[in-house]
Amino acid sequence: MTDHEITPEADADASPAADASPAAESSPATDASSGADLSPVPGPDGFSDAEAAFISEMGSLMERWGLPQATGRLFGYLLLRNKPVDLDTMTRELGQAKSGLSVAARQLESWTLVRRSTRPGSRRIDYEAVGDLQHLLLVNNAHMRKFTQTLSSGIPVARGEARDRLASLADLFSGFVEQTEALVADWEARRAAS
Repeated sequence: MTDHEITPEADADASPAADASPAAESSPATDASSGADLSPVPGPDGFSDAEAAFISEMGSLMERWGLPQATGRLFGYLLLRNKPVDLDTMTRELGQAKSGLSVAARQLESWTLVRRSTRPGSRRIDYEAVGDLQHLLLVNNAHMRKFTQTLSSGIPVARGEARDRLASLADLFSGFVEQTEALVADWEARRAAS
């Protein structure tokens, strides 16, 4: 096993919430009549099995993208929340160090996957997931566009098969970016029309 492979046992060691007993299952929602936040909040026994599994899976997924597992776990946690959350709450509910969660929140912010806000009269910083799909796709496209530019910059210096390979990859990723942007534009037009 490498340092980056995740096993259920290793993941359980990383977060006490991951192996907690099931709490009452809830889905992220807001009560329309009262505006009350019905985000899943761990009860005395921690997160429900489904919530813990989602948070853990997001941690594993983002680790494959080169981010620390804690960053992915925080993103999964924030996706389940309906309102912004401060670092003290994150620390208490995720059972992770505040310093590590602060770094994770800044990493997510640099990827524009979360945004920060402050409450009037408070110096505390709250974080919330950016939940619109088109935003996530466009953020991914920004990374892909940079990757495509980097591939393209290697074409003039490469020779033979390497040059062909770089040109082919650059063309593929350029097409991916164009198609994704067209998909988002089409989705936004359909959404505006409905």
